[in-house]
Amino acid sequence: MFRNYLKIAWRNLWKSKTFSFVNITGLAVGIAGVLLITFHIRHELSYEKGFEKADRIYRVTYQSTDEDARHWAATAPPLVPALQRAFPQIEAGVRLHRLFPYQLFSYTNPGGEVKRFEEKGGFFANENVTEVFELPFAAGDPKSALKNANTIVLSEAMAKKYFGNADPMGKTIRDERAGIPLLVTGVVKALDFPSHFQFDYLVSMPTVERYINQRMMENTGWAGFYNYVLLREGTTQAQVEAALPAFAVKFFEPSGDSEQKILATRHLHLQPIRDIHLHSKLEKEMYPNSDITYIYIFAVAAIFILLVATVNFINISTALAFNRMKEIGLRKVVGGTRGQLLRQFLGESLLITLLSTAVAVLLFKIIIPYYTNVASGGFVFESMFTWANMGIVALLIIGIALLAGLYPAWFVARFNPVVSLKGKRLSGTTVNFVRKGLIVFQFTVSVFMIFGTMIVYRQMRLFHEQDLGFNKDQLVAVTMYDQMQEKYGVLADDMSKNSNIASFSIISTLPGERFGNYDASPLHRPEQNPLPENSRMLWSDEKFLTTLGIQLKDGRAFRKQFPEVKNHEFILNEAAVKVYRLKNPVGEAFVADGDTGTVVGVVKNFNFASLHGGVEPLVIQYIPFRSNYILVKVKGGSLPATIQFLESRVHALAPDAKFTYSFLDQNLDKLYVTENRMSKVFTGFAALSIFISCLGLFGLSAYSAKLRVKEVGVRKVLGASVGSVAFLLSRDFLLLVLIAIAVSLPLAWWAMDRWLGAFTYRITIGWEVPVVAALAALLLAVVTISFQAVKTALLNPVRNLRAD
Repeated sequence: MFRNYLKIAWRNLWKSKTFSFVNITGLAVGIAGVLLITFHIRHELSYEKGFEKADRIYRVTYQSTDEDARHWAATAPPLVPALQRAFPQIEAGVRLHRLFPYQLFSYTNPGGEVKRFEEKGGFFANENVTEVFELPFAAGDPKSALKNANTIVLSEAMAKKYFGNADPMGKTIRDERAGIPLLVTGVVKALDFPSHFQFDYLVSMPTVERYINQRMMENTGWAGFYNYVLLREGTTQAQVEAALPAFAVKFFEPSGDSEQKILATRHLHLQPIRDIHLHSKLEKEMYPNSDITYIYIFAVAAIFILLVATVNFINISTALAFNRMKEIGLRKVVGGTRGQLLRQFLGESLLITLLSTAVAVLLFKIIIPYYTNVASGGFVFESMFTWANMGIVALLIIGIALLAGLYPAWFVARFNPVVSLKGKRLSGTTVNFVRKGLIVFQFTVSVFMIFGTMIVYRQMRLFHEQDLGFNKDQLVAVTMYDQMQEKYGVLADDMSKNSNIASFSIISTLPGERFGNYDASPLHRPEQNPLPENSRMLWSDEKFLTTLGIQLKDGRAFRKQFPEVKNHEFILNEAAVKVYRLKNPVGEAFVADGDTGTVVGVVKNFNFASLHGGVEPLVIQYIPFRSNYILVKVKGGSLPATIQFLESRVHALAPDAKFTYSFLDQNLDKLYVTENRMSKVFTGFAALSIFISCLGLFGLSAYSAKLRVKEVGVRKVLGASVGSVAFLLSRDFLLLVLIAIAVSLPLAWWAMDRWLGAFTYRITIGWEVPVVAALAALLLAVVTISFQAVKTALLNPVRNLRAD
């Protein structure tokens, strides 16, 4: 019986080649899209799951609820030791610290050749990091690798970059900025799962004393370390958090604040590390995280694509079922039961699904490199062949076969055998109503996706084209190392003589990077209505405003002080003036990061951070040599020559320095990498949804035209024009598309307005968006339907009238 069912199923597929192609192609594209989204979501949800103790590891975060309300991912250096002393429920603690945004390391090989590399992915770490996170070592002893001062553990990739295939153990890497030799004591294998804790190297915590003084290491108010705790088995997060308020009072007591103030404004929390990647956007995150919202969006997109593809199958299968009425009637007459017919047609559905899956896997293999590049999916085709992933594919196949085949099978099993043997259609059937409803659903999804794609694209364009309050174009940021700072005066003279350089400045932090939060406030603070005690800080020179093109609202720019700063000067932005409640800020005595001076100017607000939030208070201080970058404004058309000039001068003045540079506009674009990826992926899935919908509409219009061949012949004999016949064949389908547009547009408007609500800077949804979305959907439908309608209308009416 099974062989018989299989043979009949194959014959029917071959007999209706066009519709079989539409069914298989639609399902294949849909399954490929669902596979991509499914594995991407699994990747995003698998962060930290490879750590065996992940369910017991928590990051300690700090939240302030005073005038400067923030929630910090980083906390104070002495926090973990204090927690371990206070809570026996804590088994171990980890402290991580990134001292600079970049480091300059060098290695001298046996031949005397010096290799220099700029490194950005490293941390100082205490020795417990290997125990708590159970880092897989390729070489070295995990228990002692980070125990002693001046030792470093490398990732496999970094070890290969410095030493090639040679054994790195026992070799020395030199930290050029601090002049410290670091002994390689271990090599860590790459994690085979995603984690927020990514590093190229770890330097032992005892080494940090060469960089940070003891006073800062004991400072309970400095959010400079990432602190983690490993709770003992049987201890819950709630048990420890319940005692954290009392602990906070003792921990922050040396600050001089009252117990009531500490309890009211200073809060410590335990954050499960599994929540960090998708649920955490705190101040001073280790790296930019993703967002659970986009997982929901992708999941909904997968469901929509799957449903649209399934709708195609249901519509075409029920339409083709009428061609098999005599076969079904005969089977019932000779004793075929309803259950047998259900199994037969579900089997045919499974066969089509299997064929579609085979095509989908090929498409998946072709698309996955491009998708991974766009969406940062982090998986390869070979990773699909695990028991878990193959189980997902098997469930997907069974689910689609049931979802797509159940209604057509039930519909066929209900045929009246007498009517079926006569070949008559069931006039009272609800199949037409169901089919029309499914077409409306398909195009409702398609219009929604078109609308959403337009909104996402326009919001991304706003991010990249918004006036930031400064000129970001033609700005090159050259990294400054110690040798370059010593010779900066000579380099500045050389740059001032170069006709390709319009202006230049030295700056501590680039717009788009995280600006540190430091103690800053007017010297004379009111006793009532206390002011914020912290602000974003930036250090620069007298050319900063000119180089970036920032507008001065009041006062003056910095005056050059050489060779040392004797009079501290500050410039505030408008947000800082407002938050500090300064009526006449110019001339106001001001203190920041321990330096007391005078406010000499006020600049208009400019977006030095992401457009996700508003402009924060900013204090700019004149300290030229507390800088990390040279910011060079290059005249148009001379970028390559200017970069070559800068590289040659840097190497001439500081032979041991490494010349590295970046473009400011590209750095700013990186702030929106998550949204850019989402936009590209969303656009791709919108295209898939539209393609599948149009494919199904093409199949149904072709089938409808086939059924009405004789009617078309009669109408043409009676004088109907090609245009009128084509319109007749298209009218019903276009009406369904119009209904879908009417249903979809309000839903899309509401959903995208909710999404835009998360942004401080956002576009407005104008009338043109729904109009364009509606016209695009209508045009696609017209093109899809009219092809088959015109083709049928052009047929010879005599041949039409002779058709079976």
